[in-house]
Amino acid sequence: MRRLILAPHMDDESMGCGGLMAKFPDECVVVTVTDSGATRAAEHARAMDILGISDTRNLGFEDGVTDQHMTDLVRAIDAVLGEVRPDELYLPFPSLHQDHIAVYEAGMRSARVSMSADHHFPPSVFVYDIAAYDVNLYPTDLRWNVFESLTEEQVTKKALACTAYQSEIPSEIHPINSVKQLAAAAGLVRLMAYAEQYALVRQVRR
Repeated sequence: MRRLILAPHMDDESMGCGGLMAKFPDECVVVTVTDSGATRAAEHARAMDILGISDTRNLGFEDGVTDQHMTDLVRAIDAVLGEVRPDELYLPFPSLHQDHIAVYEAGMRSARVSMSADHHFPPSVFVYDIAAYDVNLYPTDLRWNVFESLTEEQVTKKALACTAYQSEIPSEIHPINSVKQLAAAAGLVRLMAYAEQYALVRQVRR
């Protein structure tokens, strides 16, 4: 199994898929889209070390304006898909932030069936939740309908990975400081101690 996690910024991957990465570290490849500078890069390296992720890449787009480079972004994601050839692709929910919307849209375009013979078609596509945003700019038909069960150890690693991003934590009361509580809320109502929630876009079984 190969799982490709596409994150607009360094920290989105840990908030959205940190438990999944802690659960399947050898199966996950993390690709961050924007270059957020040396401080955030160092925090990202620390977070990936906590989660056990060894395969990471950065596409180097300018933070805040990825929507202005859609053609180049789709082309870059196409190249990564062709190299990694993932079974599962994970995209950010298109909430408020322009980079999140752009990366979601570019990822969906890259997940297309293509006329090109060398284009990789990921059989399964999921959207992950980033709890920092609670309002959407436009309606979607995405629903949280897939729940990944997590252990105490896995959710603890997710929490530690999130707190590695000290430069991104604005206050003590913030979703990035409430990872275990959010995972418990998603899990307990589904008879699991902890869980991450995902929206299934497509699943092709072979």
